[in-house]
Amino acid sequence: MPDFYLPENIFVKLLLNEISDLSDFNKSFLPSAVISKNLLKEDNSIGIIPTLDLIHHPEFFISSKIGISFNALLSNSYLHFKENQHTIENFYIKGDVSSNEVILSKILLKELYDIDLTPKLATPDFSVKDEHVLIVGDENFKDELFLEGLSFSEEIIELIDAPYVNFILASKNESLLKQFTDKHRDDFINGHPEIDNKIFSDLSKNSYDFVMVNLQHVLFDFEEQDLEGIKTLLQLPFYYGLIKNMIDLKFV
Repeated sequence: MPDFYLPENIFVKLLLNEISDLSDFNKSFLPSAVISKNLLKEDNSIGIIPTLDLIHHPEFFISSKIGISFNALLSNSYLHFKENQHTIENFYIKGDVSSNEVILSKILLKELYDIDLTPKLATPDFSVKDEHVLIVGDENFKDELFLEGLSFSEEIIELIDAPYVNFILASKNESLLKQFTDKHRDDFINGHPEIDNKIFSDLSKNSYDFVMVNLQHVLFDFEEQDLEGIKTLLQLPFYYGLIKNMIDLKFV
C-alpha cells in the first residue's frame, strides 16, 4: 500500500476531510520539514510538502490540481513584532518550521525593513512577547495568537501579487501522483460543504469562528492563478540571490 505523508495542521486535516476515500493509502503525519526526505527514499509514496522544498528536490513531480493555497487573511503562520522597536536585531521562527518560513521570512525582512537577517529557531521555553517571531502551525489558533499577529500569507500575497501556495502535493512517482490527482481532483469542487468538527476540537470559539469565516479564502483545488503563484514563489529565492538556478517545475 502506498504511503501518504502529511503535515499535521488544521488545513491539511480540512483537505483530508474533503477527500472521498483514502483506504488505498497508508496515512502518516510528520513534521513538515521531513516529509520530502521520506518521499526521496520511497518510490511508492506521495506527500503534501512545503512549496519551497522543490529548491532542494527539483526531481519531484507536483500536482497541478491539488494543494493548499491561501488568498487572503487566513494563514498557517503569523508574524509577531515587539512594540516600540525601531530596529530588528534578532528574528525567530517557532512551531512546525519548514523551508517556506525560513526562506520567505528572510526575504520579507529584506523587503519590508531592508534588513539582512537569518532567522533563528526558537527554543521550547521561548516567550512570544519577548522577541520578533514567526509562529507556524496550529499554535496560532489553539492559543489565539493569531489575534495579535500579522498574516504571513497576506504579506507573501502582497509581495508576489498572487495567491500564496503554502503546500503542494508531490511525489517521485509520476504515475502514482497522476492516479491520485485524477481520482480526487473533483472532491473539492463544492468548496467546503461538510466539515468534521473534530478537526477544531483544540480551538477556542474565537479561533473556530475566525477560521470558519475566512475558510472561503483557502483553496485545495488549484486554478491557473495558483500555478502562477507557485512559479512566482519559487523565483523569489533566485531573485534575492539565495539560490543560483531557477527551478524547472514538473507539473502533473
